[in-house]
Amino acid sequence: MVVIGIGVYASFNLQSKSITNTNNSKTDNITSDTRTVDWRHIHGLGVDPTDSSILYIATHGDFYQSRNGAPPVKVDQVRADYMAFNAPHDKDSPLYASGHPSTGGNTGLIKSMDGGVTWQHVSNVIEPPVDFHAMAVSKQNPETIIGFDSGARGLFKTTDAGKTWKTLEYPEYISALAISPLDSDVIFAGTGNGIYKSSDGGITWNHVAYQGLAVYALNFDYDGILFASVNSFGLVRSDDLGVTWEDLANIDLTITSIAFDSPNKILYVSGFSSEGYQEVYKLSYDITQYEIIGTNKGLK
Repeated sequence: MVVIGIGVYASFNLQSKSITNTNNSKTDNITSDTRTVDWRHIHGLGVDPTDSSILYIATHGDFYQSRNGAPPVKVDQVRADYMAFNAPHDKDSPLYASGHPSTGGNTGLIKSMDGGVTWQHVSNVIEPPVDFHAMAVSKQNPETIIGFDSGARGLFKTTDAGKTWKTLEYPEYISALAISPLDSDVIFAGTGNGIYKSSDGGITWNHVAYQGLAVYALNFDYDGILFASVNSFGLVRSDDLGVTWEDLANIDLTITSIAFDSPNKILYVSGFSSEGYQEVYKLSYDITQYEIIGTNKGLK
């Protein structure tokens, strides 16, 4: 079903018999499973560009890796709150994040060149330092980064990997950002009032879909397919840069992060279940197969 605008899609539960669980663990009794992880909020996901078996998981307080679908393992040496996490698009680019150090305050833009083990400061962007909760990195030009400060102090863009920044106008408070992998000037922004699109690098914006609905996550796969998490609809996708949208499923997970293993048509999502548990799933693009990567069920 293709939709444009507002609508309601029937609830779809990941435990449904119509979906194949490819993991041997029993998802209705996760409390005794090794996939139970003592994490707080999950802020971002990413797949390593040179080794798609590595999934990065950025959370409030810790940074994890899951290899070959195994339970997540904490890898960072110094705890922080990793907001707006973005994985690299090529082997020479770093991981990027923002957020808060364990000592308090804001980190500004930070980066890691060793898979999230250690992190270095890149830029404050403004003073006091930004706290990006929404950020996107261009695949076409990895030195192009756009981020929205959680305090609504501005939408900022760099084209030289954080050395210099310019301030852009923004349509509304932004909750998610995505840059087309095929054209760095094409940018989408998720807001509390649906999805906006810019075709000129973030200078001007037009509303394109889901007016009146909150958008929790946006991300492009490498082929230019845009996935989004939208209130009432759940997971949706657009194959034509926001002209039309297809409902995929309203699963029992409010999805707040989306990542891809594009060549293998694998989708990773994280968010919180109706019971409030923070969880990560690995899905097929058509949402007919899934397996759980990690959950804090049983620890809340």
